[in-house]
Amino acid sequence: MERLFAVTVRDWLERSKSVGMSLGLERTMAALEKLDRPDKSLQCIHVAGSNGKGSTCAHLAASLIRSGHQVGLFTSPHVSRIEERIRVNGTPISPESFDSALKIVHFASEDLTFFEITYLAALVACRDAGCEYMILETGLGGRLDATRTAKVIGCLVTSISLEHSDILGDTLEQVAKEKAAIARAGIPIIIKKPAESIQKAMLENAPHARFIEVSGNIHDEAKTLARELLTELKLPWKDGSINWPARMQRIDGTPTVLLDAAHNPSGIAKVMPQIIAELPEKWVLVFGSSPQNDLENFLKPISSLIEEYCPKRVIFTEPQGGRYPALSQFPLQGEWIRNPGEAIESAKAEDCEMILVIGSLYLCGNILSHLQLDSDDDLNILSSTGDP
Repeated sequence: MERLFAVTVRDWLERSKSVGMSLGLERTMAALEKLDRPDKSLQCIHVAGSNGKGSTCAHLAASLIRSGHQVGLFTSPHVSRIEERIRVNGTPISPESFDSALKIVHFASEDLTFFEITYLAALVACRDAGCEYMILETGLGGRLDATRTAKVIGCLVTSISLEHSDILGDTLEQVAKEKAAIARAGIPIIIKKPAESIQKAMLENAPHARFIEVSGNIHDEAKTLARELLTELKLPWKDGSINWPARMQRIDGTPTVLLDAAHNPSGIAKVMPQIIAELPEKWVLVFGSSPQNDLENFLKPISSLIEEYCPKRVIFTEPQGGRYPALSQFPLQGEWIRNPGEAIESAKAEDCEMILVIGSLYLCGNILSHLQLDSDDDLNILSSTGDP
């Protein structure tokens, strides 16, 4: 009977994808109340931003874990399997724990979106696992994101770029205001310092924000932001590496595989210097993407990379498992191998030193699953295989 119900709630979760995106806090807040406010049993930290928020969440969680605390972590989307969205002490929860949390949420409310269900399941699962702290990554924007319903002890906003313009606004100032609206009165909020006009816009929704200068690559910025917020909250900062799958993840072998999940124009541009620094003389590009609002700017860094650093082959493929069907053509020269597993195997057969996989988090997940690198050890954020 329990197994039958597990299948049923998984089906319910899958069917919720057909509802699509529906921003707003009313449904989530009503469900939270029916669940006896699991967020109030946890000390929650809320993180928003366009790029780097997942890495920042991982650094926040890792530091608290190293300090001896029990820590929950909610992020999205997942790379290889859905349980990754909910981690306890760095490790994805078990399918059984995920099903149990889904069952509780289902009893509270059936009328929820996919994201709302997974967010509520994360709060329930981490509360029931005895977590003290909970790190919450926003899904989209901030003001109307379901995660905005949680009672929190601190907030953080990473980099801002123009994204989801149909929902968040068509200027950087409008997008920034939406993300800054995760602020709560009297609760500390740290924001990566943007241009002055954007600061002014963000202060409308976060008048008590503290802006800080950060530098370096995405991982350096994430670490600095995490350290600053924990210091602000008078919580311990314990430095160290994290294993954040598909973020400049290097898989040693012959050839080496380098995966990065940069999936929007600003993310691609930001990570490109790091990628270039890693490229050997003989390399192959495996590229795939979900639909893009600004495909031209998304492809510019990729086009320049191909032109200037001359890969031996360019293989296009179609990421599987995303919310929307993958793009099936690009205005670039290359060959199509639609199945990601077949694409990586074909690339491995080439005489090369490195395969670069980029363009989609889902694509990176497809490759990790194909290479059987999606165990709990592989996905633990404190794994020794992490980034520097």
